[in-house]
Formats: sequence, C-alpha cells, structure tokens
Amino acid sequence: MKRLLLLLSFLFAGMPLFAQKSVDEVVKWTYDIKKTGDSTFDAVVTAKIIDGWHIYTATPGGDGSGSEVPTKVTFARNPNIRLAGKLQTDGKPINEEIKELGYSIQYYEKKVVYTQKIVASANTTLNGTVSFMTCKDFCLPPATKKFQLKIEGLATTAAVIPDTATAADTPVDAGTKETLLTKQDKKDTTATTGSGTQSGAASGGELSLWAIFLTGLGAGFAAFVTPCIYAMLPITVSFFTKRSKNRATGIRNALFYSFSIIGIFSLIGVLISLFFKENTMYLISTSIWFNFFVFAVFVVFGISLLGAFEITLPASWSTKLDTKANSNSFGGIFFMALVLVVVSFSCTSAFISWLIVQIVQAHNRIGGLIGFMGFGIAIALPFAIFAFFPGLLNNIAKSGGWLNSVKVTMGFIELAMAMKFLSNIDLQYHWHLLDFEVYLSIWIVLSLLLGMYLLGKLKFSHDDDLPKNMFGQPYLTVTRLFFAIAALAFTVYMIPGLWGAPLSGISGWLPERKTLEFNLHDDIISLKRGQVSGSSKSLSEVSPVKYTENLKSELPGVDAFFDYEEALAASKKTGKPILLDFTGHSCVNCRKMERAVLSKPEVLRELSEDFIVASLYCDDKASLSEKEAYKSKDGNTITTLGDRNVDLEVNTYGEVGQPFYIFVDSDGKVLKKAGGYVPDVQRFLDIMKEVKSAYKKK
Repeated sequence: MKRLLLLLSFLFAGMPLFAQKSVDEVVKWTYDIKKTGDSTFDAVVTAKIIDGWHIYTATPGGDGSGSEVPTKVTFARNPNIRLAGKLQTDGKPINEEIKELGYSIQYYEKKVVYTQKIVASANTTLNGTVSFMTCKDFCLPPATKKFQLKIEGLATTAAVIPDTATAADTPVDAGTKETLLTKQDKKDTTATTGSGTQSGAASGGELSLWAIFLTGLGAGFAAFVTPCIYAMLPITVSFFTKRSKNRATGIRNALFYSFSIIGIFSLIGVLISLFFKENTMYLISTSIWFNFFVFAVFVVFGISLLGAFEITLPASWSTKLDTKANSNSFGGIFFMALVLVVVSFSCTSAFISWLIVQIVQAHNRIGGLIGFMGFGIAIALPFAIFAFFPGLLNNIAKSGGWLNSVKVTMGFIELAMAMKFLSNIDLQYHWHLLDFEVYLSIWIVLSLLLGMYLLGKLKFSHDDDLPKNMFGQPYLTVTRLFFAIAALAFTVYMIPGLWGAPLSGISGWLPERKTLEFNLHDDIISLKRGQVSGSSKSLSEVSPVKYTENLKSELPGVDAFFDYEEALAASKKTGKPILLDFTGHSCVNCRKMERAVLSKPEVLRELSEDFIVASLYCDDKASLSEKEAYKSKDGNTITTLGDRNVDLEVNTYGEVGQPFYIFVDSDGKVLKKAGGYVPDVQRFLDIMKEVKSAYKKK
C-alpha cells in the first residue's frame, strides 16, 4: 500500500512536467500584410491561444519583479518603410486582481490581433519579432518569434527614401515607441498643425487638441461679453440663490445649470465631428462653396452685429422651451440652459460660425467635441463662479451701452475676417478681385472706422450717447480709450504694407504678396540678392516657364518653379538639389513660414544660390490640358494643378498637409524632410547645410 501511495504521489507531482505543452501548441501566431492604399498597408500579427492559457498585455502590471513578461511586437528598421502611428491592439484585456498579494495583472485569452499601419516606398520585406510568455497555472519560458512580410504591388520602387532611415536592421518596438523616422515625421506633422485651411486630412495635423480647445475657450469668452449672455448673468445667478431653499441647493442648481450649458455645446460639437468626416475636411476647406458660404455668413453676421438687423431663431422655439424651464427639477434647469443657448443665438452665432471654420480647417476628427466643449466652459464658468460667490455681482460692470459697443466692435472684426475667405477663392481662381493692396486697404478702412467709433466720432442709430461729466460734456472711459488706441495703432501698422512692408504679425491672414503691384520692400531685397551665382548654367537656362502667367515666387530674389517636372529638369541642368515647397493660396501658416523663415536674408541667400525651389500649390484651380489630365492611383480624375500637386505629395512622398518642405535630388528621391510650420531660422539653415552635404556625397 505504501508503495502504491508513493507511486501515486510521484505521478501527481510530476504531472505538470509530463503534461507540459510546447509554446507552439499553446499559441498559434500568424502574420499577414494587407494593402489598404496605393502605398499604405496593414501589418497584421494574430495570436490564437488555446483555452485556459493566456499571454500578457504590453503593460501587464504585477509586483514589479518583471516575472510577467509583456507581449511586444517589434519591426526592424527599413529605409523603404515608415510606421504610421502606434501599434493597434484588438483584444479584450482581462484584469485579474491578486488580492492576497496586493496587485493585479492584465492578459489576453483566446485571441488578440496586433495591427501596424505602414507606408511603403518600394517593394520590400518587412522583418519583425514577437516576444511573449504564455501562462496557465504555471508559465512556459519566454519565447521570441521572428517573421517576414513581403510588401508587393507598388507601381514603382523609386519612391521616397525616408530622410533619417538607415539600412541597418535596428529593431524598434511598435507597441511602445516608433521608428526614428516616424518620430521625426510626427514632429513635422505637429509643426504643420494649424496651417490654416491647408492642414492635411490624413495627417491629423491639424491644430492640436489643446489649440482647438483654447480656440473654443477664447471664442466662448468673447461671446459671453455680449448683450445676449452678459446681461443674463446677474439675473440667472440671483434666480438660483434667491429661489433655492438654502445656499447649498442654489449652488448645486447653478452648477447643474453650468454643466448643462457645457453638455449642450459639446453635443453640438459631436454632431459637427460626425458631419465633417476626416477624409472630406481637406476638400471642404479648399472648396469654392465652403469659402464663399463662410464669407457670406461672416458678412451677414457682421452687418447684423453693427445693428442693421437682428438674427433670431423662431420665437416659437424659445417659447416652447421656456415653458418647460424652472428651478424645481434637474429637467427644468436643463431646459433653462437650453433656453439660454437658443435665445443667445443672435449674439453667439458669429462666434460659433467662426469656431466651426477653425474646426473644419484643423482636420481633427474630435475637434468638434473639444472645441465646443471649450466654448461651453467659457460660457458656463462665470455662472458657476458667481453662484459660489454671489457677492461678486456687486462689483461687475452693469449692463448698458458698453455692451452694444462690444457688439459693434465684433461686427467690424467679422467683416474683416470675411475678406480672408473671399480672398481664398480669388487666389485659387486668379480673379484678381482682392489683390494684396485692395484687401489690405479694406482692413485699414475697417480698423480706422472702428477706432473712430470707439472715440465716439462714428455713431449708429441704436447707440447710446457717451457718458457725460458734471459739466454735461461727453467723455471716454479709460477702457474705451485704450481699445480706440489699439484700433488706430493697428491702422498705422498696416499702412506701410501697401508698399511691401512684411507685416509679419498678420501675414497669415493676408493674401500672397505676389499680388502686390508695387512691392518696394521685396524689390530692394531682390536688388541686393542680385544675379544668382554658383551655378554652372546661366539663370536664363533654368528660369521657370509653366504657370508663370498667374503664379509668382513669394520669396524675394528667388525664381520659383511651379511645375514638378520642370523643377527636376532644372535640377539636372544646374546640379542643385530641389526644395519642394508644398503650399497653398489659402494656407495661413504657409504665409507665416514665408515671412518668418524663408524670406530671411541668410535663407534667401542659400535658396537662390544652392537650390532649385519648386512652389507647388495644392489648392490652385488652374485647369490642366487634356493631355495632362490623368487618373491617379486611387482612381480620382486629376484635372487641376492643385489636384496634381496633392496627388504628388500624397502618393509619391507619403505626406499630406501644407506647408510641407521636402528636399529631393534631380530624380525626385528624398534627401531630407524639413517638416511644416516650424518658425526657426537656424533649424532651416542647418537642414539646408545637411542636404547640401548629402547631395555632394551622392
């Protein structure tokens, strides 16, 4: 009997050893590559795990000893591949709490799929590894699996060579970090954000979410200081504090009222995000209809704010909502907030429309939610603050004529902003209705009229008289005087721009300077630059020809090309590398970059003497000839110069968004990507130095 028990105990103790499975039996790994576009692919790594076993997540937790080995998918460096974004994981992580040990672990069971988006510039092979550990009641030793994915089906193998990539197979963990190239591209994409109407849809590059939030916050604070909302502050706060049973209830109701306002505006933002899909934002922001619609809206709202008429929603809407509003229930308080939003439409509509424009131009899918959340917070915050400290109501300025002055001031600003969107269309179609001097003259007049209005020299029918002193003489408040000084100083600041002064502070909002007929500033710079030197060919042999009837260089003394093939030919003749400047007529940050960096004397010297510059406008509506029109790789019909440049940027160089600067050789192969809007002169000079060195070695 003892022998039997000894044998059984030996068998049971040794069962884990006899029953232990191999790693390959526990987890089946499969690897696949899926083509998603002309040069884009999904690298898919799938783990199928038998029942009862699991593999850990990338952050498994545990006691910190490292005994729980995280699952990592890594990809080797490849000069023809760029990782686009972070590794995506499709699996339901299980969180198991180990109470007796005071920690928890996370792992996957049954199946988990890892997907990495990539951009390929040539038919090649992507190498990678998976490191993991499988566990049940006990764990098998950690394992590493190597895999290869063949990338095929590209039309050419002479596409982009990423600027910072090397041929070395240096593994990079796609789950926790990106390749050096991807990090650089990410930096460049971030620099492109906020590039006016030209941020690329696919780049996400765009105003950052913080920038969108702050934009909404600023628009909300501006909208708050209007008669429709500001005048409601003391009434609403007093209503909650006096009608409530106690102070705590009043504060609670006021807070719910404030959160309701934020929720309503956030809902508006969600609807905008759903309506403006990411892949259509670029087309929307550069279309004639969008720009003309925004121009018309701004003009109508501007005239309304000046007092010509009032824009209101149907009275039945606000009346119906008002009947449901009361302070006796949360539902009633919510309807009170909804009444404020609806009734204040005549004042907030101008700011809301402007915010929508910024969100569309930012090309960020959740920009609508973030922007309008900021807008709602700015509207609601004062109500919450004064509910906590009702005594402050005694110190705020009383409603009166100054509120109407704010409204009129906003009207002048709306009219000025409207010109930008009409100018976008004018530049794209080369109508020459709003050339630089005409546009700037309108701004100068509007600013001058605003200054005169604030000084009391200009008066509208609905304006109150200026306050009078004890002797019956009208006088200006100090605040109003300072705003008048600001408006008149801005007028004086703009006047030299009529003769070509840079006006760097507002360059992004002005048309291209090439439309200015008498540009004294740039003419002087051009004379100083003189004849282009350092080339084996004369200037006449490399001068641009195509599209020069409508397009001119924005860089003083630099002859820019506007056709890609013509620029390549010029590079071969002169032996110079090319700066591809992907730009746009309506691109705010393109103008700012041109003034802040590219037009600096030291940069101009380098560009004019050692580079071929190609300014490729991605929103130009000049029609291509029948011979030049073609079908792009993604099936779109390319019929305009702008469409062709966008197709070149996206399908040849794997980039979207303007401005974007890429240095290439005479065959169009990338030497260096310089990113987008980064107003750092020394950085750009260093990049040009690096490009010249690399080009000489080639």
